[in-house]
Amino acid sequence: MRLLLIENSKTIVSLIQVQLAEMINVPVDWASTKEQAISLIETNGIENYCLAVSGLKIPGADDGSIVATITEYQIPTIIFSSNYSEELRNKFIQMPGVVDYVLKESQASLHYLCNIIYRLIVNRGIKALVVDDSRTMRMYVCELLRQHQFKVLEASSGEEALNILQENRDIKLVVTDFNMEGMNGFDLTKKIRETYDKDELAIIGLSGMNTATLSARFIKTGANDFLRKPFEPEEFFCRITQNMELIEKTKKLLDMATKDFLTGLYNRRFFFEKGSKKVTRLLAQKKPGYVAMLDIDHFKSVNDTYGHDVGDEVLRKISSILLQKIRPCDLVARMGGEEFCIIFEEADKDTAQNLLENMRRGIEECIIPSLQDRRHVTSSFGAVPIQTGEKLDLAVKRADELLYRSKQTGRNRLTIEEFN
Repeated sequence: MRLLLIENSKTIVSLIQVQLAEMINVPVDWASTKEQAISLIETNGIENYCLAVSGLKIPGADDGSIVATITEYQIPTIIFSSNYSEELRNKFIQMPGVVDYVLKESQASLHYLCNIIYRLIVNRGIKALVVDDSRTMRMYVCELLRQHQFKVLEASSGEEALNILQENRDIKLVVTDFNMEGMNGFDLTKKIRETYDKDELAIIGLSGMNTATLSARFIKTGANDFLRKPFEPEEFFCRITQNMELIEKTKKLLDMATKDFLTGLYNRRFFFEKGSKKVTRLLAQKKPGYVAMLDIDHFKSVNDTYGHDVGDEVLRKISSILLQKIRPCDLVARMGGEEFCIIFEEADKDTAQNLLENMRRGIEECIIPSLQDRRHVTSSFGAVPIQTGEKLDLAVKRADELLYRSKQTGRNRLTIEEFN
């Protein structure tokens, strides 16, 4: 995906490119005239432009008509201009396809512009869920989120929302009304917080009720923020952006504390902390789950023969395969050395076996050029069901025993225990 920058000042273009490069890796195509902008779009294809940033006084369209031209191509557009009046701003901000109007006046404006560009590009990979039993209001909020490039799902009730969350574990934002038939916004928020922490998924509460304590009650229930209806779209976007940025910053800090530096997988300490909560929740909800241990076969010989740099490369490659093969609801960690552990949520024996065999084959078939004539490695697995009343450390110990059995019986295989 590319960014189309329509600006007749080379200095401004350079400043945007430099600052943007520090935030996100996105190719920037620069046009200084209306003719160049149209040529770039027609040459590269509309579908290749995720966003446009345009001034209002551009050679060939110094009356601001360039904005209408670009939005007709259905490319979301940010206006970046030194021309400002409330009337002018309102005219353009209400134009379909215009995402924001940024005044070109200071370094702070440039920083805000680059931040909103980053936000809009990143939002393309974020799922948001809108919950409201009013179809009109639900459609309105969905459209606002789509303007900011979110992947939007919708639910007309709290019960439907929970089902959608169950099927889409990668949702990062829920916008929910309070006053709904059946399960209201408070009850939905409580149910969501049984599975997702505030630093994993943001919940924004909405209500048209004029009750002074409603916002405090929503937040105490587990919401990240609250807005009273009707609201201004700009305030809505500011709240959404603020909460998504907070989740991202928290995630970066957590990653530094909880992830293994070499592989990017979670570390042993976090695995037991987070995994214990998963196990407790699965047992409370009477849902099946599996714990698996795996080990890279003959890994010591890799280090001894090819050196630790190649050993580290193998560990990173195996970790990448594991991340690709697990589901969003599962948890994988490097336990130390060449050992890894996985928790599969809501998985019976067939599900766990299929997932683990897929991993085993993926590792076995992966060619690692640095291993020269050896070319690849294999791995051994042991997996056990989570039993009623069992702590995670005991399940890990049982899985490790089955892993040892896989080693004893030939390696490159899975030994799995059935539910009693």
